[in-house]
Amino acid sequence: MQLTVLRGRDDECRAVRGLLDGVTDADGALLIRGEPGSGRTALVRYAHRHAEGRTVLAGSGLAEEAALPYAGLQRLVDPVLDRLAALPNEQRELLRRALAGEGCPPGRQLTLSMAVLGLLAAAARDRPLLTTMDDVDRGDPQTAQVLAFVARRLRHLPVAVLLTGDVATTVDGIPAHRLRALTERESAGVLTDRLRQLTEREGADRLPEQPAASALIALAAIGGGNPQALVDLAEVLTPGQWRGEEPLPAAPPADGALGRAYRDRLDRLPPETRRMLLLAALDEDGEPGTLIRAAGVAAPTSTRSPRRRSPVWSGWSHGVSPSRSRWSAR
Repeated sequence: MQLTVLRGRDDECRAVRGLLDGVTDADGALLIRGEPGSGRTALVRYAHRHAEGRTVLAGSGLAEEAALPYAGLQRLVDPVLDRLAALPNEQRELLRRALAGEGCPPGRQLTLSMAVLGLLAAAARDRPLLTTMDDVDRGDPQTAQVLAFVARRLRHLPVAVLLTGDVATTVDGIPAHRLRALTERESAGVLTDRLRQLTEREGADRLPEQPAASALIALAAIGGGNPQALVDLAEVLTPGQWRGEEPLPAAPPADGALGRAYRDRLDRLPPETRRMLLLAALDEDGEPGTLIRAAGVAAPTSTRSPRRRSPVWSGWSHGVSPSRSRWSAR
């Protein structure tokens, strides 16, 4: 599966290799942004596979730990805590307390961030270091702030930092790549790759050797250029659908990996926002005024800036598109 989601990601793969080879303008850090299913995690794994000669520290932001300060940082640096002795005593004790759940006073955050930078530098003395944090925006904000500080100060260190986040994630001073939607040709490649894998798994006697061209074109449109949506579609197709002999699904499966990812996001939104998203999923014209009246919400004073006041736009700003909320709400 990971090979399929890298279709259409040549620029990002080059950027990752440049980061690892030290032949990039990124000064040791890179941020990859994209919607769920766009291939962010696959690119992190790509970096891990190409990190020859580097020690790898890998972490991911967990929504369940978002309210626990430095929880993500603790999981990330745990393998190199034996290097704490290399830090000045003040930094060492402050970092220990933060990782033990005691937090960090606002006036000591610079010291704590310097301690993490020093710890990574100490860990990289023997071998260059690759530090990755997938979904940095989902975890605790304290970890994200420390990693952003560190990522801006790697110019003279054998340390590379790769971060991924949602489309709205920004880290000042860090180069960012926004993952685009796949083209029709790239989408067809994802589907063909997946069919080949399914054939190897289930046997060539059940599935066709090649999908019908008409099916590929239609499925590419249904998937909307999202690699995971295409993989989810491929998982539920019948042999007749692959051959273009039967009607295709109208949308990616709600119980697929992408549908579960969006439901997880929806579950974390405020109740009123979820209510508005459900109304939006039922509305065919997508007119904000209709949704506002249906929800019994007073219309904003300025119709020129609905994103500022309408809960509908609050939901969209979390990366939930109207079309995907419609099928994920089913």
